[in-house]
Amino acid sequence: MKKIINLTKTFFIDSSREFAVPFWTIIFPTLFFILFVSIFENIGTSENLDLKVGIYYEEPLQGVIKTTFDDVFSPSDSNDIPFQVVEYDSFEKGLQNLKNSEISAFVVFPENFNLLNLKLFIETTEVPDIKVYYTNDSASMYAKDIFEVFIDEINIMMYTRGEEVKLTVNEEIIGIKQSEPYRYRDFLFPAIILMSVLTVAVFNMPFDFSYYVEKGVFKRLNSTPIKGNEYFFSFLLSHLILLLISLIVLYIEAYLFDVSSYIYKPGFIAYSGFSILVILSVGLLLSSFYKNMGSAEAISQVIYQATIFLSGFYFEVTNTPWFIRWYVYFNPVTYLVDGMRKLMTGKVLVPVNIIVPVIWMMASILIFSMSYKGMVYREK
Repeated sequence: MKKIINLTKTFFIDSSREFAVPFWTIIFPTLFFILFVSIFENIGTSENLDLKVGIYYEEPLQGVIKTTFDDVFSPSDSNDIPFQVVEYDSFEKGLQNLKNSEISAFVVFPENFNLLNLKLFIETTEVPDIKVYYTNDSASMYAKDIFEVFIDEINIMMYTRGEEVKLTVNEEIIGIKQSEPYRYRDFLFPAIILMSVLTVAVFNMPFDFSYYVEKGVFKRLNSTPIKGNEYFFSFLLSHLILLLISLIVLYIEAYLFDVSSYIYKPGFIAYSGFSILVILSVGLLLSSFYKNMGSAEAISQVIYQATIFLSGFYFEVTNTPWFIRWYVYFNPVTYLVDGMRKLMTGKVLVPVNIIVPVIWMMASILIFSMSYKGMVYREK
């Protein structure tokens, strides 16, 4: 055991002393996540969305309140605000249209809301809250937030007139109340995890193997007390430690960015561990193919870029042209990232999310085990 610990420590220090290794494994995925969330999560904001807000009055507004709200939210003046106002004469119809995504948010002015006129003179008057219904859809949340901004502006207007009356809003989300909105950061996070694993499997491990082959390290091991399985276990463990550090940093970042809480559930963590085993197995397979650093660098770049862009990491890839779509379905990472996203949205894994990666893992381990001994002890 002491021999394995010392050998693992040596491998870890040797592979980490170059800045490129921790940068591409730990720092780059972290920066990449920040950059992509900052850019793409803001695409489709209110300026680019056709927002409609439905309004229903349980009783007609009167007095100063009617004048104030008509000036701001009247359909005839809707061009002055960043959403279109749709008035309803039925609460049920408005709520149903919200569920059908025909409107982005549904606002209800409750019965006795006209008591707000009286509150201008009698502060103790109780006025029911305006109620805003919305869904998990991003456009619906934008519409709800924008409407509340206008309510805040009305509060400020009333305050500057010497009428210290604060309007309050009561929110209610429609649909599955327990589910969280699925944002781009939630969509991207599984891909960032797998990106870090791919960096270790496609670059770090094959490069180290190729370097040791070129330098004749394996040949020297044949004359030492170190056994092949001890070398292999220590080598793999050193890369797992580096990968674990990367995952810890990514989870800290996910916590700071408020990524979906599903990433902390046992099912997601277990499937992430399964994904790591599959990808590292493929990394071992690649390591057994390369004979020198030149071929490792060239082929690894092609495999890495093809895998990153043809696995659905950043966008949908099932509609790609037929002459490259084969790689989408051939690639095990396609099924792994899809499985992780299913678990993040509370869905159930389908058999293909398990079967295809398992086939890749078993085939990779089998081929590597057949070529490992010759690679370690018979290199020229």
